[in-house]
Formats: sequence, structure tokens, C-alpha cells
Amino acid sequence: MFRRIVCSMVFAATATAHAQIGRRTNAASSEPGYWVGLSLGYADGFTTSDEATGSTWQLGYTSQLRATLEKTVQRGVTVGVAAGFSNAPLTYSAGRSFDPNCPGSCQAHADVTQYIGFLRAGGGGTGFHYLFNLEGGATTISNFREEITSAKLQPTAQSYDLTFGFGGGFGYGLSQSGEIYIGELTDFILHSQAAGQTSQSAPRQTTFRAGFRIGF
Repeated sequence: MFRRIVCSMVFAATATAHAQIGRRTNAASSEPGYWVGLSLGYADGFTTSDEATGSTWQLGYTSQLRATLEKTVQRGVTVGVAAGFSNAPLTYSAGRSFDPNCPGSCQAHADVTQYIGFLRAGGGGTGFHYLFNLEGGATTISNFREEITSAKLQPTAQSYDLTFGFGGGFGYGLSQSGEIYIGELTDFILHSQAAGQTSQSAPRQTTFRAGFRIGF
């Protein structure tokens, strides 16, 4: 009798363990293999000088549109690529050579484009969760043009500046394959500085963004 009771208990425990393992496996495998996303951010301005022209760019705050593609590497962790674009206002101060389109200083606009690879941790499943991001890539500041006449300003050639950053935020899983999120990210942009105009710290841009992503 005692032997039968022990055998029944062992069988019940084994069946329960198998059921729990199966539920965990199904939960992990239910997360999508890939994600696509879109976000809109508020990007702070920053100031940098330019080695090639000797000019100084004081960029103002602007909005940034960013698209992402991610691959799930384990539950709640993805690696991905992102492309961000903004059209930033700036105060442009001419450098070593005289520019008739902007003698001395003028108001202008420039395109700020980022190409980023990133690691994202947090999330998975439904409900609220924390998010953490690490990223690195390149930023290019180009297409300088005077505000009123849209005349081209120097430099006309693009340069790709090493960029790295980190940040975090909060997400809310609407389903296993849908999520909305908000977060803040700080990027350090290592642009070559003009001689005699060195800065004590690297230019950095903080962006607060809200967005969504969809799994497939």
C-alpha cells in the first residue's frame, strides 16, 4: 500500500514538472522572431565645431523619426538596426574662409541622419516592463542651407561620425506581437573639431521618444 502511494506521488510530480516545462517552452517560443518599429522623438540640440571648414554649428532642438528592425536572440532580448532622421535648425558661424551666403553668422538648417546597431533588453509578453538599450553606429550632419534663401553652406561633403549611446524606458505589451514604449537615450557624437576650438566633452544628444513595434 505504502509503495503504491509513493509511486503515485512520484508519477504526479513528474507529470506536473513536464507540464510546467512545456508551458515555459511554449511561452518562450511564442515571442516573435523579428520586430519592426517606428518612433517619434524630441531631440535636444548640441554644439560642435568642424575641422574641415573651421565653422561652428549650434544645433537647436528638433523632432526625429526613427525606424527599427530587430531579431529576437532570447526571451526579452533583441539585437537590431535603426535609421533616424531629423531636420535641425542651427546657428551657423563661418570659419576660416568667407562665405557670401553666410557672412559671419546666420540661421540655417541641416539634416542629421543616424545609422545605428543596438541591443535591447526587457519586455516579452504582455503588460508593463522596463527597457534598456545600448547602441553604436554613425551620425552624419549634412545638407547645410541658409534659412531664408536655402543657399548651400560648407561643408558640402558628408562625414560619418562615430556615435555610441545608452538609455532606458518603459514598455507595455499589448499582445505577444505588439508593444508600445517610451524612453530616453543619450548619444555621444564624436565629430572632428576645428583647431583652436576644442571642447572639454564630446557633443551629446539626448532624445526622448515614443513608439511602437510589431512582431512577426
